[in-house]
Amino acid sequence: MNSQKGPVAVVTGGCGFAGSYLVKSLAERSMRVHLFDTQTTIPGYLNSLTDNITVHKIDLANDCQLDTLMASLNPREIYHLAGIANVKSTWNREYLTYQVNLLGTVNLLSAIRNSRVEADVLIVSTGEVYGKVDLEHQPITEMQTVNPRSPYAASKLSMEIAVRQFARQLPNKIVIVRPFNHIGPGQHAGFVTADFAMQITQIEREEIPPVIKVGDLSTHRDFTDVRDMIEAYIAALKNGQHMQTYNASSGKAIQIKTMLQWLLNLSDKEIRIVQESSRFPPADIQYLCGSHDFLTRDTSWEPRRDIRQTLNDILNYWRSLPEGNPAAEINRS
Repeated sequence: MNSQKGPVAVVTGGCGFAGSYLVKSLAERSMRVHLFDTQTTIPGYLNSLTDNITVHKIDLANDCQLDTLMASLNPREIYHLAGIANVKSTWNREYLTYQVNLLGTVNLLSAIRNSRVEADVLIVSTGEVYGKVDLEHQPITEMQTVNPRSPYAASKLSMEIAVRQFARQLPNKIVIVRPFNHIGPGQHAGFVTADFAMQITQIEREEIPPVIKVGDLSTHRDFTDVRDMIEAYIAALKNGQHMQTYNASSGKAIQIKTMLQWLLNLSDKEIRIVQESSRFPPADIQYLCGSHDFLTRDTSWEPRRDIRQTLNDILNYWRSLPEGNPAAEINRS
């Protein structure tokens, strides 16, 4: 454990994609950050901040030592990002999805209650809880009826219900955020822009033929740079209202085909596009766009980064990885 002075923050899923960016931002604010994760490897860009970072190997869905650890840390802030995040993969792992996303959250909240820590708590849900929404009701506000269409979204909505029940027992300030798609360098394959960038890099290195394999390119999604998204989390916890739910989004929907074309334009290779039915999710939503007006009103947060620059950063990230072994950070959040 580090010996630095300063307020303590706990980040669950802190070794994951969004979690590691959040850890970086908090550590740079001179907080002592404790990561709860099933992994213990942190990204290289956190190495300069290790004096302010401690990693605890913890499985929230099964750990029975949380009460004691939480009491000993006595954090000021808790950011709960841990969970299974790949929507498509949850169709074949329903039980595990609920175990991690719902039971893991229940165990965390139980530890907060039992240890009597007074930390403010941020719970990360998902914009996927809204499901299929008519275009006339988009961008989607927090008043929209929820209608989850995947095990992932249903597990996150179940988590939200459990959080609201626990909130009646806890004195802590609790804020729920529903992020829409967030992307950036370090996101691993299995997510759309990372998949595209990985394949383009392999083609540029002549590791695979000049063919990029894709799923449904007709869908529209709301993309935010992950570095903007974690600032939304920090702003929501600091300035958001107790037991309010906030969308975190760009407020703009972009077709996946357009995102792919922007990435292809960054390469000098001639690349053919091939659609594969196996890459289509079982129950996709054609158009999903969130309104961040409520979050902006309460916290003044707004997305700042141009998503086209984000795509450039993603592609350069994949190009920076060793040849023949394109692998990225494990993402659980």
